[in-house]
Amino acid sequence: MIEKILSARNLTDASKEVIRNKGVAGVDKMNVRQLTTYLSEYRSELVEKVHSGNYHALPILGKEIPKSNGKKRLLGIPTVIDRMLQQAVSRVLITRYEYMFSIYSYGFRPQHNQHQAVSKSLNYINSGYQYIVEIDLERYFDEIDHALLLQILYRKVKCKTTLRLIRRWLRAPILKDGKLEKRRKGVPQEDNA
Repeated sequence: MIEKILSARNLTDASKEVIRNKGVAGVDKMNVRQLTTYLSEYRSELVEKVHSGNYHALPILGKEIPKSNGKKRLLGIPTVIDRMLQQAVSRVLITRYEYMFSIYSYGFRPQHNQHQAVSKSLNYINSGYQYIVEIDLERYFDEIDHALLLQILYRKVKCKTTLRLIRRWLRAPILKDGKLEKRRKGVPQEDNA
């Protein structure tokens, strides 16, 4: 699996997606405009580090933003390199999991979006249905159990190198207010801030 993830084509496509999504720099201050140059100069070194197990995720930059209800939400901003590698992993993993999702699930999936969800809801309303239920699990991403997530991934991902990479991202500390905080659960939400 790691060969597919680290293939030149997959890394290039992943880098294009990260660049297209924009976003701010992480703790290393590298911005997305620098990614193409970085890849052309350091691709083979990066691939070797991942293969050999010597690649370590840098801390995630924590940034609190206000929510509409007056509370704050913590965003996690990985480095551009980590975002590119995460996208490369996601592009391969999606092929192993996508078929398992409900056709009525629209969030965070390829070729699915909120406009389709609204359109489907309008179809139901026009068909005579009177209720639409939206479920949002409060603090869901903050409570994800790392061990359980890795167990679930192991069922379909037997590649130790890929799982080690994911584990390192999960365990990367978060930098908040100038202090590093360990994480043993949760996955910070990203935003294209």
